[in-house]
Amino acid sequence: MDVSVIVCTLNEEKRIGKCIKSIQKQKFNGSYEIIIADGNSEDKTVEIAKSLGAKTIIEKIRIIAAERNAGAKIADGKYLLFTDADAEVSENWIQENFNLFEKEKKIIGQYGNVFFSDVKESEKKLTKFTMPLFMGLTGLIVMHNPIGSNIAVRKEFFEKIKGFDTTYITCEDLDLFRRLKKTGKIKWNPKSIVEVSARRVKAWGYLYFTLFHLKNAFNFYFFNKASRKYENIR
Repeated sequence: MDVSVIVCTLNEEKRIGKCIKSIQKQKFNGSYEIIIADGNSEDKTVEIAKSLGAKTIIEKIRIIAAERNAGAKIADGKYLLFTDADAEVSENWIQENFNLFEKEKKIIGQYGNVFFSDVKESEKKLTKFTMPLFMGLTGLIVMHNPIGSNIAVRKEFFEKIKGFDTTYITCEDLDLFRRLKKTGKIKWNPKSIVEVSARRVKAWGYLYFTLFHLKNAFNFYFFNKASRKYENIR
């Protein structure tokens, strides 16, 4: 197996179908599998996922780091691609990640752009301008800010550093890449594109959403602290 796509879920019956179908529409020359790492959902998330042919595993610890680790544990692919249940991936998403890994053998981890799917066209244009700018600038100063809904790792190195640290509630993605960087090269891949729901922005507002994540990343990088609170929004 070339690639394992791992999708974390928790009570996502309204969205998981679209997510899986977007992954199934990939224009990819190799082989891949879809794994649903579920946080013991109480709705029909797992049932829907199975009906669409996805492998599933239940993780009773409702922490996204634990769910991602559970999915990786049953993965057969040499490359692990992680996304979330409210995401819809571009049709070349797997291929673009695969191409970079195959082309640059020293790269062990990569991350891409994440845009909003369910907002006004003007808001889409704004995020498509600001996100690449932010990712590019932080990458230049070696303060990488991978977003968990669009990250990829060579499985051998993921296992080498023992996956995600389950003591983190937030910033588990930043921590993973900080540790990966100690063993190899990581890179932002602007051709890797995922769109996610803006439901958290709609609940929090753009200002609070932006400030929360900037402050959280700052505290993580400079004080090794990350927020222990991250409410579920469905």
